[in-house]
Amino acid sequence: MISQTQNKPIDLNLVDQVCEHIPIWTWPQVKEQLVDAIVTEMPTHVIEKLTGDPVNDEGALNVLDEYYKPDERNKDLIVDAFKILGKEQTAYLLDSLQLDKIQQPTNQNDND
Repeated sequence: MISQTQNKPIDLNLVDQVCEHIPIWTWPQVKEQLVDAIVTEMPTHVIEKLTGDPVNDEGALNVLDEYYKPDERNKDLIVDAFKILGKEQTAYLLDSLQLDKIQQPTNQNDND
């Protein structure tokens, strides 16, 4: 969604590996952290393009939250994070979430 003038190719195999190692129930936390980090790195002119106001970080967060909300955009989020944050910073952020320690929620009301 956000284009940077970086010409570094993105390793799509690595993107796939990262996506495969993210437990499905942890994607909301992943999206929250990565979107926040992306907005933090955004130049003001990009925030202004998204929101009409160069200092409306909250508005940019809302726009990106909606954009990445569908599960079909999970891979796009990782690609964009690699482009904007770099693969090392993205990996660090994901590692800091300790996704492997987040328990899968159980739905005790689901008796079907």
